[in-house]
Amino acid sequence: MSTTICPMLSALKPTDEKGQPVNRECIYEQCRFFNLDHKDCNLMIGHRTIERLETSLRLGPDIQAAVLQAGQAADRVGSLESTVNGLGAALARLETQIAAIIEVQQKVADRLLEEMSLLLATTQKNDQSIAAFTTRVENAETTTRDVLEALRTQMQKDQAILQEKQRDESVACNNRGVALYYRGAFEAARDAFLKALELQPEYAEAFNNLGLVYSRLGNEAEAIEAFRKALNADPKMGEAYNNLGFLYHTSSQFDRAAQMFGQAIENAGDSAVAYTNLGNTYYAMRQSEKAVAAWSRAIELDPMNESARRGLRMFQQDGTVN
Repeated sequence: MSTTICPMLSALKPTDEKGQPVNRECIYEQCRFFNLDHKDCNLMIGHRTIERLETSLRLGPDIQAAVLQAGQAADRVGSLESTVNGLGAALARLETQIAAIIEVQQKVADRLLEEMSLLLATTQKNDQSIAAFTTRVENAETTTRDVLEALRTQMQKDQAILQEKQRDESVACNNRGVALYYRGAFEAARDAFLKALELQPEYAEAFNNLGLVYSRLGNEAEAIEAFRKALNADPKMGEAYNNLGFLYHTSSQFDRAAQMFGQAIENAGDSAVAYTNLGNTYYAMRQSEKAVAAWSRAIELDPMNESARRGLRMFQQDGTVN
């Protein structure tokens, strides 16, 4: 299908100075010369009118010849000549108008090309600005990520340093508590262990030591809770099992005591102290054979274990196996 060329832009060259094709197509309803009622271009309407007039003019001499040959009256010839002259004048005016229209078309076309060139240049400049802005945003994002990563790394280092300092201070508090415990300053030792746990909440050794202090202060319930917290922090801590078993033994809860001493042996390996305490508990439960076996194993592990030897002597003095 062929494309209609706009009569207004038809005077433009097919290409511009850069060799780029110039759009000369009709834009129809968007053009101010488009006649919405007739659905046609006013310029084309005028052009066709001129063609019809030119055709009429070309036929005019033939008509005159026919009129002359037919011997029409002179007034009719004069009337026709007057009409022809009027048409010629109208044609001249129309040609002048068309020339003016073509001139306007040329100016509009020049202005249109100028605005199109300006728009193209502006668009290219905007594209460059957008590209530059996008690059800056990407660089900023990269910089931000690098900064955040550096801050995160530094925070992790600072946190690790802080945790290490807290662990060191916690260990120092625990050691101070142990020294106070052996000096008999049980309340001061308790405060030192609590401070150690404040700095390091999962410090199993401090919980175990705190249980020993509470036991010496007569706070059995607090001691049991402390030993259990020690085992929650370190389920393999045989010493805490042994201390918890000792508390149960002293309160005559022999079954639970034997269970705790068994856990101490299982988690701490062969422990002469745990076997000795287990023998004492079995003896209190009147299970002498088991008691002797436990004491004997304690002496095998520690030949100098006087507590186990005393238990065996006690059994020998009784002279009875329950």
